[in-house]
Amino acid sequence: MRVTDLIPWRHARGSEPAARNERDPVAALQDDVNRAFNDFLRMFPLPFSGWPGSLLDNGSGVQVDVAETDKEVRVSAELPGMDEKDIDVRVSDGVLIISGEKKTDREVDENGYVLRERNFGRVERSLPLPEGIDVNAAQAKFKSGVLTVSIPKTAEAQSGAKRIPVRPN
Repeated sequence: MRVTDLIPWRHARGSEPAARNERDPVAALQDDVNRAFNDFLRMFPLPFSGWPGSLLDNGSGVQVDVAETDKEVRVSAELPGMDEKDIDVRVSDGVLIISGEKKTDREVDENGYVLRERNFGRVERSLPLPEGIDVNAAQAKFKSGVLTVSIPKTAEAQSGAKRIPVRPN
């Protein structure tokens, strides 16, 4: 194999594409590398919001931890830089919806220079809830950029799991 065989055109005839040999190992390697990069980039929502992408935030911008015990469902959501007045928590058709909007506007005038910054952003995350929860007794607390929503289970749901004693034969 010559080095000129790796170039996709032939110098002797101008810019005519070279014939591709499907058995050519270099061409096969190039195709594999291209396919690997394309498959990798498909994992990230365009235009690469949240790069480097995290699978924990599901592309929504809100990272959550969900825990379920016998008595309640607890959801903790990270909402850095927001205040409690910027956050909306609601339950609709068995889905917990957490949304927030951050707006900052800053202006500094020092020594004849003016600095103006404006940042706007909205995030939302929807989480399906299990059956047997008491939405009317739900509580939401916000501290240090973390929202914690606690939704107790109904008495029927709490008693739904029955312990079966194990006896020897």
